[in-house]
Amino acid sequence: MAIISRSAMPMAGQVRTRRMPMPSSWSGPVQTLNHFIATLPLLVWRADRDGAWLWASPQWEAFTGQSEADYVGDGWLRVVHPDDREAAQTAWSLASDRQSFEVEFRIRNAEEDRYYWHKTRAGPVHGDDGTIIEWLGTSTDIDDLKRLRDQERSLLGELQHRVRNTLGVVRALSRRTADHCDTIEEFVAKFDGRINTFARTQSLSTRSASGQVNLADLVHDELLSHHLSDEDQVRAEGPDIMLGVKAANMLGLAIHELASHAVTFGDPGDPPPRLRVRWGIDDSAAKPLLTLVWKEEGRNLADPDQALGALARDFVERALHYEMDAETAIQTLPGGLVFDVRLPLARAQDRDS
Repeated sequence: MAIISRSAMPMAGQVRTRRMPMPSSWSGPVQTLNHFIATLPLLVWRADRDGAWLWASPQWEAFTGQSEADYVGDGWLRVVHPDDREAAQTAWSLASDRQSFEVEFRIRNAEEDRYYWHKTRAGPVHGDDGTIIEWLGTSTDIDDLKRLRDQERSLLGELQHRVRNTLGVVRALSRRTADHCDTIEEFVAKFDGRINTFARTQSLSTRSASGQVNLADLVHDELLSHHLSDEDQVRAEGPDIMLGVKAANMLGLAIHELASHAVTFGDPGDPPPRLRVRWGIDDSAAKPLLTLVWKEEGRNLADPDQALGALARDFVERALHYEMDAETAIQTLPGGLVFDVRLPLARAQDRDS
């Protein structure tokens, strides 16, 4: 439909039929042919054996604003995008040998003052002796198709990038988990939890038009996955902050380890801990910082390593520091544990990292 609107619609209500020059023996069907050409959603034209234009249809004039005096000879090249003119001329130089002319280039629309991609084709007309005497050609609007193809290539590149990143994260998770597990059963249990967290983060990312992840959704999804939803025991609050995928993955894994600890650490019969999770933006620093505080109360935790374990601390504390330039701290208090992370907001929101 885009082709019709840009090439045919200017003629609506006034089908101009300036005659295409033709041999006198064709005089009978000329008027019918001219009317037919004027209804085509194409730009139609004729050129001599060397590519010099002789005639163009009313659609060409309406689309480009060129009159016959403007486009004859090589004047039509003036409405071809400067970057595409060489390709058009090269195609003409090869046309006689190939017995065809086909090239894609941009043509300027006079009304909108912008260029649209067209596929231009022409076939030779032969004389009685078999030599080429002229060319009949059309230019078809392919601008929408061209843009869709460009978007497709861009999306394919983004998909390949994401797949490589995903495989890299899975490989790193498996190696890091295996290094700290004594049995295959322990590895399977811990690796399964971390992969599920990673999958949830990817799901949040793909549901977003920007590919970013809302920190509020990330926190709430992790809490729910660990059945931490009792409003009397759990409070999570903070503004909507969009994260890049890498920051979302890192923070998601850290929250997973903290939530796993909250539901598994302690003696049988102990009451569940109280959790307070707050996040926000600190504008007092030279560059804005994303802040997140996880506070677990109701447990007597003597030692952070004992409380979280070496591997969990690796995900919660060290990975954020090395991967995201974050400042992290874990404190054990008489009645619980506090995890505090501060990282550059720009780094956290970077969609390309």
